[in-house]
Amino acid sequence: MRVEIRLYATFAQYAPSQRAGDPFSAQLHDGATLADLVGKLRIPEESIHLVIINGRIVHDRCQSLVDDDRVGLFPPVGGG
Repeated sequence: MRVEIRLYATFAQYAPSQRAGDPFSAQLHDGATLADLVGKLRIPEESIHLVIINGRIVHDRCQSLVDDDRVGLFPPVGGG
């Protein structure tokens, strides 16, 4: 299955283009979960603050993904 991914802020370092928010695709096995995707991207799970799948906030890392899901991953953001 194929999912579309957008990585924001400092997570851009894990994206092929190295630019925050640029969409890219990943191939996953059928039945893959959000945790499987995070592992494939090699993003430390504890550094993920917010996950949005198809426009909805998701808290469960065991959430199953399906073909053509759109996934956004955000680290904690600070500033002033």
